[in-house]
Amino acid sequence: MSKIMRGFRKLKSNSFTLVELLVVISIIGLLAGLAVPAIQGGLDKAKQQVDVSNARQFGTILFSEANDNSGNYRCNTDLTNTNVGATLDVIKGLYADKVLTTPKILAGNGVTPASNLNNVVSANVAWALGLGLSTSDDGEIPLIITKGTDASFGNADVTPDKTKCPWKDKGVAIYFLGNNAAFKKTT
Repeated sequence: MSKIMRGFRKLKSNSFTLVELLVVISIIGLLAGLAVPAIQGGLDKAKQQVDVSNARQFGTILFSEANDNSGNYRCNTDLTNTNVGATLDVIKGLYADKVLTTPKILAGNGVTPASNLNNVVSANVAWALGLGLSTSDDGEIPLIITKGTDASFGNADVTPDKTKCPWKDKGVAIYFLGNNAAFKKTT
């Protein structure tokens, strides 16, 4: 019997108490709670960069076409640029001319891409275009900007509408005439 008691004492001295176990669990929970916001911030940054990349690709398409069109950006379904249309008109024209071949770059945060370019509707497009611009305009003027902003395309001052913009008050993805794209944070 004394052998069993000695073995039990030895086991008891080498094991965790309930309090020690609870302290370890609470420390792990605290560290996990601190890590979640940092991970979420990193995921948001990655999604923002995807939007910037899509805007840059779309802007490069428009810039290349403008260089072939006397420096004028397309502003309707055809390249006559006589009547300013809507963003969707420009996209349909790019598709009809086989300049735009995938609907994926039209999507952004909170915007589902169309399954193909035949059925693109406004809800599948994350971007608004500044229409009636040319490559000789000021390089700081936005050509492409996240849809739902209160932006004037005549200047670089961009204020997101928190109720419509997919990034709320975090900022907007912008492609400028100067051939650069960025995620501009709100001030």
